[in-house]
Amino acid sequence: MNKAAAALSRIHVLDLLRGYFLLVILLNHLHYYPSGFEWITGQSFLYTSTAEGFFLLSGIVLGMVRGAKLIDKPFKLAATLLLKRSLQLYITSIVLVFLFTFIGWFFVDNPGVKWGVWQPIGEFGALIWNTLTLQYNYGWADYLRLYAIFIFFSPLAIWLLRKGYWYILLAASFGVWTLYPFSPWPAGEYSQQFSWQLIFFTGLIVGFYWKQINTWWLAQAVRIRRIVVASIVSISVVTLIFNALIVFGDGIPAIGPTLASWDNALSSYFAKDRLPIPRLILFGLWFISLYWLFWKFEKPITRRLGWLLLPFGTNSLYTYTIQAFVVFFLMLIFNDKPYPWYINLTVSLSAIALVYAAVRTKFLMKIIPR
Repeated sequence: MNKAAAALSRIHVLDLLRGYFLLVILLNHLHYYPSGFEWITGQSFLYTSTAEGFFLLSGIVLGMVRGAKLIDKPFKLAATLLLKRSLQLYITSIVLVFLFTFIGWFFVDNPGVKWGVWQPIGEFGALIWNTLTLQYNYGWADYLRLYAIFIFFSPLAIWLLRKGYWYILLAASFGVWTLYPFSPWPAGEYSQQFSWQLIFFTGLIVGFYWKQINTWWLAQAVRIRRIVVASIVSISVVTLIFNALIVFGDGIPAIGPTLASWDNALSSYFAKDRLPIPRLILFGLWFISLYWLFWKFEKPITRRLGWLLLPFGTNSLYTYTIQAFVVFFLMLIFNDKPYPWYINLTVSLSAIALVYAAVRTKFLMKIIPR
């Protein structure tokens, strides 16, 4: 395989992986379990999530496309493209928040409506201000605002990378990560920009230096590479089994109470909004292992699931936006009720089919960012 083909292969793997992440995000947002899908989603209860993987991959691809690929072009071109993209995502996020809020007001008594809709109804001035300043967010496309913020600061990051100052970018990103407890916004999803930017900008660095990292890795002895990969994958498998047992094993009579107490003791070390060091380490291990799995079995995965994962992965932001509508309205229809597994499976498959149909038919794709 020549260098160009190898590079294309790796992009192909990233698209497959991003498609998988989006599929899991869709199913976990819908959250109609048990359905059989919980075996591949973890029901969003595990100590790390595919959302983090989505942001890391977004940073990697951006580092490749707007960083390394445009290295011989004027910096102004890359900066202009990034700022236009940021504005596009900001506007899309704002429109979706207003739209979902108004719809939510009409279904405020529906048990399936997403929690957190703006109250009291009618204070339009405060609603508009808080939405425009990203202090209020509603719907199932909440990560668009984070992505818009991160891309807005990406021109500065790309400038530093062009100068070879990747360590300054990484140090600054880590410094901002430490500011999370001092955020002026309430703790939780509205302060996520301080913590989650670390994942995105780390991905940006990796994407910018993708070729160099790959060259360095292939220069290592085969035996060393095998030992490193085997170690990471083995640790990932053990921690995944342990994590699944802690989270889902509370119903086991003999050890359930013990596992529940462990979960309570460990949960603060793996908080999704704060992204403490243990969660970052676990995410890094699981992401590398999952990337290796998709790279190792790229052909069979493409043959069996490429028809679904590749359209999702190559139209990631469009897919993410469409799933927000599908999840919102399906939950209004079916409400937040317990259903038998076959009903849950039918609803989940219907959601996948609707999003897939939208992607394949390019429904509103000229309006919604890809």
